[in-house]
Amino acid sequence: MKTTNPIFSLFVAAFIMLSANIFAQPSARVQIIHNSADAAAEVVDVWLNNTKLIENFAFRTATPYLDAPAGVLLNIGIAPPNSTSWTQSFRIKQVALTENETYVVVASGIISTSGYTPSPTFKVDVYPIGREAASQAGNTDVLVVHGSTDAPTVDVYETGVGAGQIVNNLMYDNVAGYLELPTMDFVLEIRDETGINTLAAYDAPLSTLGLEGSAITVLASGFLNPGINSNGPAFGLWVALPIGGPLLELPVYNMSETARVQVIHNSADAAAEV
Repeated sequence: MKTTNPIFSLFVAAFIMLSANIFAQPSARVQIIHNSADAAAEVVDVWLNNTKLIENFAFRTATPYLDAPAGVLLNIGIAPPNSTSWTQSFRIKQVALTENETYVVVASGIISTSGYTPSPTFKVDVYPIGREAASQAGNTDVLVVHGSTDAPTVDVYETGVGAGQIVNNLMYDNVAGYLELPTMDFVLEIRDETGINTLAAYDAPLSTLGLEGSAITVLASGFLNPGINSNGPAFGLWVALPIGGPLLELPVYNMSETARVQVIHNSADAAAEV
């Protein structure tokens, strides 16, 4: 598992100190996740009204859950790195948070005017359904976010323990509500909306990673076809943990090896076992 780097730790410390000064009660809890694969947004600054909250916020990075003011109108600005004013923001999201609610905020989409197909506009989505821990002991709660701009509407099937379809017809820029899963090691197949054609498969080793009791966000991230997207980062499933930091990449699952084992197991011909 990737560890939080010193720069990110300094950011967290600075954010908490800043929060003590500007985040008075009432408050809400917020995690911000950077999932825009556009090279022009690889690193950004995040502003809250006229205060810079996050400097040089990198793609596939998340903040921890932090307190934010509730009951007032907030302007969340996304600006180029090393910005000096919120007025330099290329995208501003206005939002009023509800006291004691928990939010997941995801930046995604494309800033560039060329080089990306398709190129949905860069945006900041605010999902008022966040969780910092699993709702039941022994589980891992998983929020699934479709954030890959060139991936089709998808279904998600669990094939490791035979759970079957767990997400149906998830479109880009949408979320599937929390899956309350036993903390086990799973295999996730990403299929098109027919449920027949598999686009990719990934290990989801919740138990091996020690995620019992956690609530995590799994994001479809990057491009299925980097060649028509400025050779940007490839498609994958990435995990935001409640503590924040660099997102954790789920490993690709070797489906061909599984298929070979199944052929050997199902064959009545002893020669097929060689």
